[in-house]
Amino acid sequence: MRTATARLLTGRECTVSMRRGLLLLLGIVPALTLVVPARAQERPNGVYLTSPLSLSSGYDDNYVVGSRVLDDSVSLLTSPTFSWITNTHRTMFAVDYQAEFELFSRHENLDAWNHAANLRFRNQITSRLSIDGADAFLSTMDPTRRLINSLLLLPRGRYQENSFYTRLAYRLDHRTVLSVRFDNAVTTMSLPAELAGRLDRVGFAGTLTVDHKLNSHHALSGSYAYLYVHPLQTGPLAIDSGVHNVDLGYVYTVNSGLTLRASGGITRAVQSSFTGAAAVDKRVGGVWLSAGYQRYLALFGELAPIGTAVAPLPFTAGFAPSAVYQVASVRAWGKVTNRLGLEGNVQRALNGVTPENQGIKSVIAQLRVDYKLNNWLTAFTRTEFYGQNISEFSPFPLSRRRYFAGLEFTLSRPPQLTEDPHRHKPLPAGSSQSQPGEVPPPEGK
Repeated sequence: MRTATARLLTGRECTVSMRRGLLLLLGIVPALTLVVPARAQERPNGVYLTSPLSLSSGYDDNYVVGSRVLDDSVSLLTSPTFSWITNTHRTMFAVDYQAEFELFSRHENLDAWNHAANLRFRNQITSRLSIDGADAFLSTMDPTRRLINSLLLLPRGRYQENSFYTRLAYRLDHRTVLSVRFDNAVTTMSLPAELAGRLDRVGFAGTLTVDHKLNSHHALSGSYAYLYVHPLQTGPLAIDSGVHNVDLGYVYTVNSGLTLRASGGITRAVQSSFTGAAAVDKRVGGVWLSAGYQRYLALFGELAPIGTAVAPLPFTAGFAPSAVYQVASVRAWGKVTNRLGLEGNVQRALNGVTPENQGIKSVIAQLRVDYKLNNWLTAFTRTEFYGQNISEFSPFPLSRRRYFAGLEFTLSRPPQLTEDPHRHKPLPAGSSQSQPGEVPPPEGK
C-alpha cells in the first residue's frame, strides 16, 4: 500500500508540475507578443516566435501503454517556438525551444510535458571554406507520433534523444563541393522491465561526400560513411555494431516544379547488402506531390537512415544495423487555394522478418487540412493511422487511430534565414527524400 501511495503521489506531482508549466507558458506568450518584432529583416537578430501557438482536441484510439491498449479524449497545447537568432554577414547562430502539453480526459496519469530544442550555427570562414552544425534534443512520451523517420511503432513511454552533427565544406570550384561530417546521437527510452534498455544506445558516424553539379539540370553525389553503434545496456544482447556504406546519387531537375532523384549503394555490416532509393517531386499549382521508394538499413532515431537518396550523411542511433527496410511513400503538401492548405503522407514498409520468417509490416498514414481564417488565425483538422502486424514491444498487432481538430494562432511573422551558399538547393519541405538530419531554419506555417 505504501508503494502504491508513493507512486500515486509521484504521478500527481508530475501532473501539478506540468500544469504549472502550462500556466507559465500561457502567461509568457502574450507578453512576448508585445516585444517580438514582426517586421522582416535581412539579417534577423533577437528573439522571435517562429511557429504558431496551437490548441487542439480529439480522440486517440488503441494507443499502447505497457501491456494495455487504451483510448481517450486528448487535448494538446503546442507552444510557439521560442527562437533566439544572431546573424552577421559571415556567421549565423540560433537556439530555439518548443513545448507540447498532452492532457488526457480519463487517464490523467498519462498527462505529459514534451520538449524539443535545437541549436544551429554556420560560419563562412573564407569564400571557399565553411563550417556548420546543429544539436537537436527531443523528449517525448509519444515517440511513434514524433519520430518522423521511424516505421517501428512504439508504446507510450519517456523517449529522449540528443543528436549532433558538424560539417566542414570546401568548394573546390563553382560546381564541386567536398565535405567532411561527424555525427553523434544518444537515445534512451523507458520500457517495461523485460525490455528495459533495449533502445538505450549511442552512435557515432563520419562521412566524406563529394557533390558535383554538372549543369543547372544535373547533379551527382558520392559518399562514404562509417557508423558505429554502442548499446548502453549490458548483457548478451549488448553487441557493438559497425557499418560501412558507399553511396552514389543523381538528381535531375527538369524544371522548378519537377525533380527526379535516384541513388544506390553497398552497405557492409553483419552481412553485405545493397541500398537504394528513387523519388519524384512534382508541383501542381500550389501543391507538391512526391512519391518514392527506399531500401535502407533498419536503424532508429530522428536522423536519416542509411541508404536514402542523395543524403549528406546516412546516420542514426538506435538498433543494431542488421535488417533491411523497404519503404514506399506518397506525400502531398502545399496550398490548394490562398486559404486552404493540406499536408499528407502514406508510408508502407516491410521491416524485415521474424525468426519464423514472417514479414513485419508497418503502415503510417497522416492527413492535415487547414483553413486560414485571417492572417493570425488558422483552423485545422488532423487524422492519423499507425499500424504494425508484429511488434516486440506489444503482444498484439498495433492499430492506432487519432482524430483531432484545433486552432493555430500566428503571434508574429518568423524571419527567414539565409541558406548555406556551399550547399545545393534543398529539397522541397516534405519530399519523400527530404533529410531531417539537419535542423532546418525556423519558419512559420
